[in-house]
Amino acid sequence: MARDLPGSVVNSMRVLGLIVATSGVITLLIWLMRDEVILGWAEGNPSAQEILAQGGIEQLRDSPIVPGFVALSVVAFVGFAALVLVLGSFFVGGYAWTRPVLTVTAGVGVLVGVVSLDTHLPAVFVVLSALVIVEGLVLSFFLWRRETTAFLRRV
Repeated sequence: MARDLPGSVVNSMRVLGLIVATSGVITLLIWLMRDEVILGWAEGNPSAQEILAQGGIEQLRDSPIVPGFVALSVVAFVGFAALVLVLGSFFVGGYAWTRPVLTVTAGVGVLVGVVSLDTHLPAVFVVLSALVIVEGLVLSFFLWRRETTAFLRRV
């Protein structure tokens, strides 16, 4: 039985999709710009600066002190996308418990975005972090609209 979904629920799902897409772009850029990410990370790390001064980016890239940024971002993206898929389907199904869970998920995204603004990463990551912050706030707005509350109470 197909139900008509209110606009706020549809818009919540659209924004959730945008957040996943933005996260995917960030993950792809971490892979494509891994040297820039490593250099940004190394800026506040004296040990990394020493390795960089001695052997350049090649030696730093191969050093065991450098986190696996690409692997971490891929695992985080896959886990996040799977979580959103499950939570989104329950939310559209009318399960009211998903609203606070999605709100907390958006809040964590906003927090990560704020923390990412204060790093030494390339400007594109700053812009995408700001975008994730805005998307998280917009998602929270749609999740707590009266239409959404009425939808979740009807089901």
